[in-house]
Amino acid sequence: FFVMLQFWNLFNARVFGTSDSAFKGISKSYGMELIILAILGGQILIVQFGGAVFRTVPLDFMTWMTIVVSTSFVLWIGELVRLIRRLTQK
Repeated sequence: FFVMLQFWNLFNARVFGTSDSAFKGISKSYGMELIILAILGGQILIVQFGGAVFRTVPLDFMTWMTIVVSTSFVLWIGELVRLIRRLTQK
């Protein structure tokens, strides 16, 4: 749960101090794409296959979706704040 909160906050941190969307130019940032894949891939591998080493148990699909959706509010709240900032600056 906490890793996914930080994962979504990664997008907000990318545009911190601006009124740009977190998605602006994201496909042009090869390094960002690698970091996203590494964090997601690593988290899934550790949780699903970490077992005794990391003291984890595999999660079912619905649990993963619940975690992804509930933690993504970190990103959406940031997007809303930046949208309001853009609209009020004009």
